[in-house]
Amino acid sequence: MKIASFITARLKSKRLKRKVLLPICGKPMIGHLVDRLRLSKKCEQIVLCTSTVEQDDDLEIFAAKEGIECFRGHPDDVMLRLRDAARFYNVDIVSSCTADNPLIDNVCMDELIEYHLKGKFDFSSSQNLPFGTFTMAVNKDSLDKACAIKDSDETEFWPQYFLRTNQFKLGNLFHSKIYNHKNVRLTVDEELDFKLINSIFKNLYKNQNVFSLSEVLTFLDKNPELKAINSSVNQKKPNPIKIKKELAA
Repeated sequence: MKIASFITARLKSKRLKRKVLLPICGKPMIGHLVDRLRLSKKCEQIVLCTSTVEQDDDLEIFAAKEGIECFRGHPDDVMLRLRDAARFYNVDIVSSCTADNPLIDNVCMDELIEYHLKGKFDFSSSQNLPFGTFTMAVNKDSLDKACAIKDSDETEFWPQYFLRTNQFKLGNLFHSKIYNHKNVRLTVDEELDFKLINSIFKNLYKNQNVFSLSEVLTFLDKNPELKAINSSVNQKKPNPIKIKKELAA
């Protein structure tokens, strides 16, 4: 069985242009994510999944420099892009994350994969990690099925096709209570998000060593004023899903 870590990434962001390549402590933000994913004991491959659009050429260049794979697929249909990448690399289980989440925790990621495998789930997610630090685990066969029932090419929020259709066996993992920080936002959509992430790295990133999520949360608890930096940022809400009429009846 082959398990791989897939990073979905585009350079089309409007609120914070080319955000995934913005420098933090001397390397692109997505580079820090790759460093963390490399620590996984479950995933044997990292694949950057981007689009065929010319503006995303720099992501392919980044992947080549980092020595990771790059798959270029549908510009808007993220779920189809993931499905096609899983087929191309013959991956059985996809551990999925997005490039605007540079603080993915490798330990929690591996815990989720193990949970997913033991429970024989179709799709699994973490339930109590700060927003922007979790991954999702999904089977290639389940991606095939989800792509077959969808009726739209707009699948930016592709997990909704698993969560809202009652077609899949879902796994919901609760990690250690030390991660229960629902008031902490650790993704990057806007300038204020980047300001917080940049501050975290400047304080914790020493000698190019990857720091843990627990270290991040301890640091923020000791410096509560930092949590307020991006507290006004509103997370984009998922669009309604569209499934084929014969299944919606």
